[in-house]
Amino acid sequence: MRRLCLLLVVLVSVPAWPVLAHADSYANKLSQCLIRATTPADQKTVVRWAFATMALDPDVASMAAVSPAQREAINQKAGDVVTNLLAGACSQPVQQALMFEGPGAARTAFEAWARWAITGIAEEPHVMQGAGALLQYLDIGKLMSLMPLQGFPPASGAR
Repeated sequence: MRRLCLLLVVLVSVPAWPVLAHADSYANKLSQCLIRATTPADQKTVVRWAFATMALDPDVASMAAVSPAQREAINQKAGDVVTNLLAGACSQPVQQALMFEGPGAARTAFEAWARWAITGIAEEPHVMQGAGALLQYLDIGKLMSLMPLQGFPPASGAR
């Protein structure tokens, strides 16, 4: 338990170390493991945790009511998900990322996983409909003035 707390503190607080950008990096392998090992229920837990956490921002706090008991429960569930992924399903990739690329690699992989987990909410039909409501407030005339008069350049590689 103490080692896991230390790992989480390192993942969150240590400035990112340079991570090799090649496709087979340990950070990439770890993020792929995290994604593969995350169940749909886990993903929902992460989305709920992200929402509850973002609701703490003073600019949006008045728009969401998350009670302290709800926050505690979602923190506990999200903590279980992260613990199970890092210390269970993906323990070997975590160890390799830390050993060969340092804490920054583990942090990078964890951030990529979190972005992936949260992105799923954008595909939910109610969310898509709500996002589409923005279109009625766009000034199409102003946006059209940004279009090049000659049309778009050909796609790279097109002849």
